[in-house]
Amino acid sequence: MSDKIIYRHWQPGDDDAILELLLPAEQVHEDSYRTKFEDWHVDIDAEAIRLALLNDRVVGHVLGEPTPLCVERKIQIFGWVSHVFVAPDMRQQGIATHLMHELHSHFKQKGYRGSILDTDEAAAIRLYQKVGYQFLTRELRTQLPRNPSSSQLKWTEVNQQDLNAFPQLDERWARRNFPVEWVQQNIVKVRRFIKVHRYNMSMYRVLRQGQKIVGYSMWEEPSEYYPDGLIRDPIAPDVDPMEVLASVQATIPTTRTLQTAEGGRYEASLRLCGCTLEPTAWVLMLLLFGQEIDLTGYHRTAWW
Repeated sequence: MSDKIIYRHWQPGDDDAILELLLPAEQVHEDSYRTKFEDWHVDIDAEAIRLALLNDRVVGHVLGEPTPLCVERKIQIFGWVSHVFVAPDMRQQGIATHLMHELHSHFKQKGYRGSILDTDEAAAIRLYQKVGYQFLTRELRTQLPRNPSSSQLKWTEVNQQDLNAFPQLDERWARRNFPVEWVQQNIVKVRRFIKVHRYNMSMYRVLRQGQKIVGYSMWEEPSEYYPDGLIRDPIAPDVDPMEVLASVQATIPTTRTLQTAEGGRYEASLRLCGCTLEPTAWVLMLLLFGQEIDLTGYHRTAWW
């Protein structure tokens, strides 16, 4: 047998060997990975799954998929990178770096504007910096206290008839905040992808001004995983951030954890409210291909 590492893209029949690498490390769910070409909401190109093999054993893996983001007043396609993993006994040999360079070459051939990824691991951050990624933002969390003062805005549970308003809010939000995944028809093939739908709408709240829907947010109630609950950056593009925060404070019965992003639309307002913003380990990183993108005027946003 040859001891040379072979690099290539995914081919039919590879999944068993790939899962032998990824499953023990809890990198993927088996059923989801096996149905990636049928069930995922965008078309995944087999050439965007790059593998490193040693004697027919998969020792390295990375996956990229097209992600439509609104920037420079138009939708542009970026490559989202995930499932970057090298077998523990094969690390420090440049395998991950080689796989990333191959994936970037594929992204460029497809005409993607850049590549984007997130991580909370220090070693991964060093790898991504080595291959050209820069910090875009990091996740911040704070404890938002209750303030029962009145607000003209009201947070309510989501009804099924509310769901049609969410794509329009996403569109307006995406034009002022980056990165925001917003699927525009005819830009990238979508398989019935809807972010908020009747099966998960209980995880969200909707913000109303009278009868008008002006925003929404993922809204986790307290649980074992989130002892103080977790409210993510409200998507309310046309409402003053201080008014949005006041409406949240008027709704919550006790202190809640709020997640935002460094450089985000709510960062300054939270500080004005006296909140202490603590960075988590999670960071979002960006690599551009070709001409720089001018992100002046864009708020950063946590990926969710």
